[in-house]
Amino acid sequence: MLNITNKRSGLLATALDVALVFACSKRDERSSAGAIDSASGTSLTTVTPAVGPGVQVTRTDAKSVTKALDYELTAENFTKFLAAADSVGALEARDSSTRAFLSQNITDAGSTDVDAGLKWLESNDALNRAINSAGISVRDYYVASIAAAAASRFMTDPKSAPETPTLRKNADFLRAHQSDLTHLQDLRDHKSVVRVTP
Repeated sequence: MLNITNKRSGLLATALDVALVFACSKRDERSSAGAIDSASGTSLTTVTPAVGPGVQVTRTDAKSVTKALDYELTAENFTKFLAAADSVGALEARDSSTRAFLSQNITDAGSTDVDAGLKWLESNDALNRAINSAGISVRDYYVASIAAAAASRFMTDPKSAPETPTLRKNADFLRAHQSDLTHLQDLRDHKSVVRVTP
């Protein structure tokens, strides 16, 4: 029992290490260079990557980052995640208030705002409806976005993060979904997205 507890604690402790590794590996154009988290004394120049549109991971979203390490991508939940991402992208394209909301930079949210990124996304009713209409909760959409980004990163550079069984499974799963990853990145980058179905 103690060995399992220590192993789980070790995985949880590495969650923040994983987030830091991911954060140090990819710059986000919305990040605040040189921002200091006064609670931890850490210089934050980047953010944890995510692949779903509308997802901004803040330094206080460690709980979601930890959940993402155990979130296994499956054909069912990934299909719902993609549908939700398409809904968010379509809503953003047609609705100016959603565009204005999503253009806010919250990556430097105060260190006392626990789960700031998730709560920010959950606070918008239109986005909640768009995500929920795909059969997925906002929380699962948020976590799946981080899990997919982590697996994508691991796929291209296995040494970029401590390997976990779920991370390896997710990377294997995403190898068959490269076009979906490109599509998700296009949605995040606000590029014209054309889906061709054979």
